[in-house]
Amino acid sequence: MLDKYKHTYAERNALRRDLKRILANNDELELMRILRKYGIKDEDSRFSEIVQSFRDLRSGKTEKKKAEQPTRESPSAKPAPSQAADSRDAPE
Repeated sequence: MLDKYKHTYAERNALRRDLKRILANNDELELMRILRKYGIKDEDSRFSEIVQSFRDLRSGKTEKKKAEQPTRESPSAKPAPSQAADSRDAPE
């Protein structure tokens, strides 16, 4: 099953070139053709997700979504040096 989505280095480079051209031209129909060429059919949920992401990218919605999403700090993250210093200086 994992072998289904593996591509050679040359195939990945060709796909990258195609995607750069599509983004430069803002050509949604060409994007759909390329997705079909690489085996992502219309019925596949990835197809609609990719096309929707492309539309959002063209309209500028992706930047707004990133700004609206709250960031979470990892529970294992170490506190900043200023936070660590404050906790030691605090009266008990």
